[in-house]
Amino acid sequence: MTDVNQISICICTYKRLSMLERLIKKLSVQETGSLFDYSVIVIDNDPSGSAKNLIESISKDLNFKIKYDIEPERSIPAARNRAIMLATGNYIAIIDDDEFPPPNWLVTLYRAIQTFDVDGALGPIIPYFEQKPPSWLIKGKFCERPIYRTGTLLDWYHTRTGNVLLKRKVFEEHNLRFDLNWKTSGSDRAFFKQAIERGFKFVAVAEAPVYEIVPPERWKKNYYIRRSIVHGYNTYKNSIKGTSLLRQMNTALKSIIALGVYLITFPVCLILGPAWYVKCLEKGAHHFSQLLARFGIELIKKRDF
Repeated sequence: MTDVNQISICICTYKRLSMLERLIKKLSVQETGSLFDYSVIVIDNDPSGSAKNLIESISKDLNFKIKYDIEPERSIPAARNRAIMLATGNYIAIIDDDEFPPPNWLVTLYRAIQTFDVDGALGPIIPYFEQKPPSWLIKGKFCERPIYRTGTLLDWYHTRTGNVLLKRKVFEEHNLRFDLNWKTSGSDRAFFKQAIERGFKFVAVAEAPVYEIVPPERWKKNYYIRRSIVHGYNTYKNSIKGTSLLRQMNTALKSIIALGVYLITFPVCLILGPAWYVKCLEKGAHHFSQLLARFGIELIKKRDF
């Protein structure tokens, strides 16, 4: 087949070898419908190259080309940018190393881009538990993310890079890359915000999920509090900072009121159980972090969880 489209699948990884191996094996059975060929790029964010032996071992039995490289700067956006630099396809897919796709994942995203005549497609991320998790985690829906109807035109705050296929021109036409200043999280939304401002369009594809492994380390209550602190700071940085004084005052007032409400209702949430009080703490932490961000205070400066 001549002039076939090429998809470069980009994976950034850091010391999650068993998850990475599962992902690569799942990628080896991707359907293409004879519409495209694909290859894989693995960027190891561990300077010691802990994933190198794994890649060398399994690459012999793969039906696609796999390229391995190391990004020594410990940073998600830096690793993503190195992957983009090494990508050769006219389409670029991004998936996280703790996720895995069904066989029709890539072809479903590809067909959606053609059907809706857009620049990229994003699928949902579904939590996957290898062992039975605590009931409060399921009841509080802490691992769940919104699922948008197929064809929904997405705004930047609906986006992330855990499950996405983009035309290469999204990166190349305006030399867009992931901002290295977003060290803890948020670089993906900042990227999509810039892309959408430049006229690129992205749609949701509900039929192209990937499954995110939720290991026992993420069953701890403080994980969700810390995650919320990070998101609160980045929400201010991405959505509020630089806006009008009136908007900044309104959002600050809303956060102050919200904090008061969560403080008052916390004793009741304690009685109702972990799903309730962790949710209360999570939301309160978000607003508290967002308020502190106005004074340049970032409570968690390094994402090691």
